Amino acid sequence: MVYGDNQYWIKLLDKLSTYYFQIEAINENGVSKKTQVMKVGI
Repeated sequence: MVYGDNQYWIKLLDKLSTYYFQIEAINENGVSKKTQVMKVGI
């Protein structure tokens, strides 16, 4: 989870691997829909 910012740097990932992410926002109004799955990597 990331609080008080709109970006997060992940430094422990392997640059030769492929990763999949989904993002959802949470605030006092509730929880947003998740984004489409994003593929990141080679």
